[in-house]
Amino acid sequence: MILKEFFDYYFARIDKDVLEMYSNLLDNSKDLATEYAKIFSQNDEKAIEFLLKFHRATSKLREENVGQAILFNVSDNVCFPFFVEYVWDRTSPEEKAKLLKESKADDLVGVVKALNDNVNIRNWFRNEIGSNLSQEDLFTLNEIIALQNFSSGGEFSFLEFVYPRIKDFSGNVLDAGCGAGFATLVMSQYMTVYAIDACKARLERAMALSAMMKKGEKEIFPQVIQLIEDELGGIDVVCEFPTAASLLSGNSKEVNFTEGSIDDLPYEDNFFDAVNCLDVLEHTYSPVNIIKEFSRVLKPGGQVFVTAPTRYGEVEQRIYENIDGTLFPAMLHMHHFAPESLNELFVAAGFKNVEMTPFDYMKWDDFIEIAERSPAQELATELRSNPFDAVALQLFAVYEKI
Repeated sequence: MILKEFFDYYFARIDKDVLEMYSNLLDNSKDLATEYAKIFSQNDEKAIEFLLKFHRATSKLREENVGQAILFNVSDNVCFPFFVEYVWDRTSPEEKAKLLKESKADDLVGVVKALNDNVNIRNWFRNEIGSNLSQEDLFTLNEIIALQNFSSGGEFSFLEFVYPRIKDFSGNVLDAGCGAGFATLVMSQYMTVYAIDACKARLERAMALSAMMKKGEKEIFPQVIQLIEDELGGIDVVCEFPTAASLLSGNSKEVNFTEGSIDDLPYEDNFFDAVNCLDVLEHTYSPVNIIKEFSRVLKPGGQVFVTAPTRYGEVEQRIYENIDGTLFPAMLHMHHFAPESLNELFVAAGFKNVEMTPFDYMKWDDFIEIAERSPAQELATELRSNPFDAVALQLFAVYEKI
């Protein structure tokens, strides 16, 4: 189990005072790694109470002692060697030889040191090794990535674009890649929700929150909402962030949770009236298969709500990746989309485009400023040849099954 392996590694290497903080969160458990792995696999109120304390404490740790915090894709951090070793154990002998040669190292210890010390070697690793991980490996690493945040990242997009629309729907809705379940819970006020995600830790979190909402729990849930708002850095959107009171209205429909991949949905044909899929397609190996599955399980006239990064969103990511020397591309993004390419995929699967809204705009001055800081100057050269006023980093689209 990856969480047990990770906590064994992490707790053995952090400073004594940091370990004491983690120990105090679980009342000084004797086998801390086992207990942490266990509670992140629970879906009860005790787990949610703990998670709230955990995420507040770890957020403070990232501010005060970032090197000791749980972080992914950060070289000067105690967790960094764990991820290098994870990939090392899954690479071919040929890739190991390439990595040893590029690092001028004799063994894994030398590789870790070279990657930690040299941004250029980290950038080479990302392009040659880190981008070749399997879908299963991406799912596994997400168990650890989920430790960094209570939120799933798609809450802003959901509140801005889907929440105002979903209130007019009825029937069954699929939350495809539901994460920690915020959208699932909101949509359950209006529709019967089927939520699916490949990340077990986040799915357990969503199940616990759903059970609490069913019971009308009113003490912890407002804290969950506040934590999500804090992690998102404050939300300034057209729609109002739903309050705990509105989420706990007592009128929620049935919610069904499934651990699995959205490219092979365990639901019958023509079952859903809507599909919510935000900040997900870019993380998958086969968007074509996923969209075909959406078409299969949707009723004629059913709609898909989707967000996806644009080429410029990926360029921005690549600039920051080159500056920082991150090991894994765009937090494991596999794709980006233009309006035309996104439309092409959905039309081929039997959909028509109802709406296409670019959002998250970035101005030219901001773009070129970060590009100038990148070691990969070909990106800055490319941008200078095609200046713009502003470009959208993301797309929101609505598709209807014909």
